[in-house]
Amino acid sequence: MSRSGPIRLVTFDLYDTLIELHPPRWERLVQALAGEGIAADPMRLREADRIAEDYYTVENGARPIRDRAAAERIAFRVEHMRRWLAAAGLPADEATARRVRARYVSEFEEMPDHHHYRLFDDAMPALLKLRAAGIRTALISNADTDVTVIALHFAFAERMDLIVTSALVGYEKPDPRTFHAALDPLGVAPAAALHVGDQPKSDIAGARGVGMEAVLIDRYDRFADHDGPRVSSLTELADLVLAR
Repeated sequence: MSRSGPIRLVTFDLYDTLIELHPPRWERLVQALAGEGIAADPMRLREADRIAEDYYTVENGARPIRDRAAAERIAFRVEHMRRWLAAAGLPADEATARRVRARYVSEFEEMPDHHHYRLFDDAMPALLKLRAAGIRTALISNADTDVTVIALHFAFAERMDLIVTSALVGYEKPDPRTFHAALDPLGVAPAAALHVGDQPKSDIAGARGVGMEAVLIDRYDRFADHDGPRVSSLTELADLVLAR
């Protein structure tokens, strides 16, 4: 990181930063595709996920999915799946994407949301290490719903000074107002704060846009071409911050 001043606040993205689907979404998609008689390589799906996630970030940032009519939300999610399949070199017509998506999401409807996720092993130690050093921590998530249940279930809610979600504040990362929803109540200037997340277009561009430092967490080594600080774990992130 190029700056040398102390960091007073570290803000964390939620999905794929603190928690992830378990098993990961590309492995779940392999199973959904198998149900349609389509064989797929999970590693190719993992790489193709970048294309689909970029589409989601741009579209959701332009107009939040949660604010769209039901039919439009479904159409968006089918298109998201179609782009994911196409990027992996798989059949990607709308009908196939619709059927595959139906299989992919079916199990999510059977259990509460937090049962499908796991907390990364490095998440809690990193939070504790930062807070022991007097650094404040907050969550900033582009979540369509309140994530309090998830934060309480995984016991990191009490390790956060503030939890900000786009569903509550009405803005999506990379909108500057989303980041200021954490910075302003905590009285921390952007130059004294750092954001860590897994999405270059929302987490990194958004944080840089308000004057925060930004570190990409790339747990699966998918962004070797990233033009800024990149870590593979929150352990590495905490060490980077504390070395200042």
